Amino acid sequence: MESSPGSPRRLSICLINPKFELSFWGYDFVLPMMPGDKRCYAVTAALPALAALAPPDCAVELIDENVEPIDFAKLERFDVIGVTGMMVQGERMLQILAELRRLPATIAVGGPYVSVAEDVFEGLCDVKFIGEAEETWPAFLAALAAGEPVAARYEQAEKTDMRRVPPPRYDLLKTDRYVLAALQFSRGCPFLCEFCDIITIFGRRPRLKTPAQMIVEFEIVRRAGLRHCFLVDDNFIGNKREAKALLRTLGEWQRANGYPLRISTEASIDLADDPELISLMVEANFRLVFIGVESPRAASLGEIRKVQNVRGDSLEAKLQRIRDGGLVISGQFIVGFDHDDEAIFDEQFDFIQRTGLAHALVAILAPVPTTPLYDRLKAEGRLDFADREVIFEPKLMSRQALKDGYGRLMHRLYEPEAYFRRLMAGYGGSPAFRRRRAAIDRAASGPPSAAAKLREVAAGMIQALKLAREIRRAGCFRRLGAAYGRAWIEQKRSLGREAIAFSAFVFLCVVHWHFYNVARRPRKGAFGVVARAPVAQIGAGRSAAA
Repeated sequence: MESSPGSPRRLSICLINPKFELSFWGYDFVLPMMPGDKRCYAVTAALPALAALAPPDCAVELIDENVEPIDFAKLERFDVIGVTGMMVQGERMLQILAELRRLPATIAVGGPYVSVAEDVFEGLCDVKFIGEAEETWPAFLAALAAGEPVAARYEQAEKTDMRRVPPPRYDLLKTDRYVLAALQFSRGCPFLCEFCDIITIFGRRPRLKTPAQMIVEFEIVRRAGLRHCFLVDDNFIGNKREAKALLRTLGEWQRANGYPLRISTEASIDLADDPELISLMVEANFRLVFIGVESPRAASLGEIRKVQNVRGDSLEAKLQRIRDGGLVISGQFIVGFDHDDEAIFDEQFDFIQRTGLAHALVAILAPVPTTPLYDRLKAEGRLDFADREVIFEPKLMSRQALKDGYGRLMHRLYEPEAYFRRLMAGYGGSPAFRRRRAAIDRAASGPPSAAAKLREVAAGMIQALKLAREIRRAGCFRRLGAAYGRAWIEQKRSLGREAIAFSAFVFLCVVHWHFYNVARRPRKGAFGVVARAPVAQIGAGRSAAA
């Protein structure tokens, strides 16, 4: 870009988010049945956040490969091209960077993957950003624009002051192609889970934005036309006092604006010990919370220092209190701990069924570089990257037994009968949940008019027809169609006026269809990532984090 003599040049910047692999988390099979042209379930928060950090005289363009293809021929006009990504995007990140090396732009890489596996990116970029980048990214851009020397590696000396983080640039996103917005309230977690890289990247002391900052961001999301928002905090309640302060302010904003956003987040299970916090979340229109249950075995939880899960009463009691408070729970589980033998797969299945966690996300243990788990297994000589799905030697079973047991577990969990049995155990087994949700729904929208009811039924019918078309194409119509029909009749019969509404039930069937598909596909790595191509066509990968 041209500039006047002696003044910094105006940089043209492109930020790229690589395509995600097919996974449990991506809801790939849900998207074709959503209204409009939805191409990605959730916004990757890094894109609009990084755009907001660029100096105001920079021209910034965002490319999310999940909603549009990358036209490499058109990238030659940019001065800086930044690629961000998580480990589940690792393979595609490396492919994109290999393509970008032929361009004259300065190529930058940042995000979680490079932050834990720097060596993987040697020779593929000009500059790396390790960890947080609220200070380093704008400083780098300012130096480059001024023609000053820039470093090949940046890492902040101090953690980011979240009170100084600018609001994300949602105006640069194609928001009509997403279902879910992503915002961040806090970074850091006070716990010491051995397998988690959050504390190695962000630290153990939660750092938070102010309620006023967050209301600005919620308003940005609302004006962008999105109606669902995920707070990507790794533990929303890491600082319960400040979380409550936000929730009180957010609840007022929701009420004043007619409850425009449905919100979900992640939290530790000690949420169950604070009924006020649960109530404030529900009143602020939080609908769903992801809970890291990990394992029903106390020995496995103790091994990984998941102390919050073994304190006090049972996991079952804790989960029930959260549900009774009015929140849907999505449980996250891991198999492959040192105390896990081959009986763990039946134990996990029985626990998940018993606790009514319809949406249970299970992964094989994945040692992430920089974590205490990775360091311990390395010291014990148990890391082995020959198998991308299990990159370590388990203690009480073979790697093949771990993979086979995991595969059987996922098949069992997402058989339609098992899924709807959990759904009824959770929703049907909690009258308190049904009352609490009905109350907040009445507060949010009031008694529905006849026209509103008709529109809702029509939307459900359209989605049901799309689902029927998809399962018929896959040759599953007789099997799944009959199961969905039986589940609908059963819940109507047992719950009567409190039964799940038709449109909501159809969406639950759509979600099941996604998990049913993913559970039956060959896997190629950790974190629930599965193969898009036959297993024989998949390479071995470059590192543990790939």
